[in-house]
Amino acid sequence: MFLINCGQELTKNMKKHVYLRTFGCQMNVRDSEVVAGLMKKAGFALTDDETKAGIVIFMTCSVRQHAEDKVWSEIGRISKPGRKNRGAGSVRPVIGLIGCMAQNYRERVFERAPSVDFVVGPADIDKIPGIVKKILEHRSVSKQACGLFDLKIWETDGLGRPEHIYHTGFYEEKGHAYAVISEGCSNFCTYCIVPYVRGPVRHRNAQDIIDEINKAVAGGITRFTLLGQNVNSYRSPDPLNGKPVDFVSLLKHVNRIEGVEEIGFITSHPRDTTPRLFEAMAEFDKVRKYLHLPVQSGSDRILRAMNRGYTRQEYLKLAREYRRIVKGGILTTDIIVGFPGETKEDFCLTRDIVRDTEFDAAYIFKYSPRPNTQAEMMGDDVPRSEKERRHKVILDLQRAISRAKKEALLNSESNL
Repeated sequence: MFLINCGQELTKNMKKHVYLRTFGCQMNVRDSEVVAGLMKKAGFALTDDETKAGIVIFMTCSVRQHAEDKVWSEIGRISKPGRKNRGAGSVRPVIGLIGCMAQNYRERVFERAPSVDFVVGPADIDKIPGIVKKILEHRSVSKQACGLFDLKIWETDGLGRPEHIYHTGFYEEKGHAYAVISEGCSNFCTYCIVPYVRGPVRHRNAQDIIDEINKAVAGGITRFTLLGQNVNSYRSPDPLNGKPVDFVSLLKHVNRIEGVEEIGFITSHPRDTTPRLFEAMAEFDKVRKYLHLPVQSGSDRILRAMNRGYTRQEYLKLAREYRRIVKGGILTTDIIVGFPGETKEDFCLTRDIVRDTEFDAAYIFKYSPRPNTQAEMMGDDVPRSEKERRHKVILDLQRAISRAKKEALLNSESNL
């Protein structure tokens, strides 16, 4: 899909340099690595200096409003007519918006940010090099012809990613790599926009994942983090060695790969987490003893409203089992305060679960309505000031818990 708008040609020495900025989760970090690898393979060069880039790409997040606001602000800053590039004068780079915001807003991006040249959703990122080349070619021809028109393109209708994009061999870190094991999500938590912008869950074949890790090991990577919106729900579409592969089985296969030194994974959903995973974590020598298990709320009423699929007591039982089986294991969580309908009693239950579980760390968020989600229709009825207060209560409590744990660890080490 495309439309025509006013544009400006880039200088020749900038056309091949790409500046890629990432917002959001580790999945976006890996997606940015995929895009960077594809661009390099297509003959483009990467730069950390935006003033030297002819192509500026924003990998975006729609999970929270603050992340979106930051992207719109950065696009506005990059697009200012007075923006100076060293040795290039005042030019407008090719600007791309990709990721979750792209899927959420689609062609409406051009209405809010006319300077954006292309919009690409998560399922279409393999098309980005071709889109950029087409825009650059069109700018060059238009400049020579009349200097008036530029091409704008959006691609947001893809149904899945081709496997080859995960095998470019590009990783940002020297010794660590993210490996996507599944894309999308089918949980439909009422506050979450991920299923709407990343689509239903799609699991990669176990053999493809193992091949990717083997290739990375050959390139010097020793530490890996397996990624999925819900890693525990993993099921390989095809059996491996004639046997079905679930997440624990996949961990076992990766743990056996020679050259792999450490394996982590995120994120786990309590509904699909069982003691069998904890037993594997305790047994497999290369798997980090770290579990991120988002609780979100300590109130059964709010958990039902969130469509989380577990109860307070079920979560507490999981936490106890994890601590019993994985000796010395780290346990972290996510918490949302101020969800629609959350009363003071509901909040106190969340505070109590933080106090009773003694998480090693917690990521605490103030609820903000996301478009197209079920929670948006519930009404944002907790005042901002109350959200701020509840956020501070949980934050202060978690800081005190984390501080006490650190002091206890230091004391135990000093007594050795």
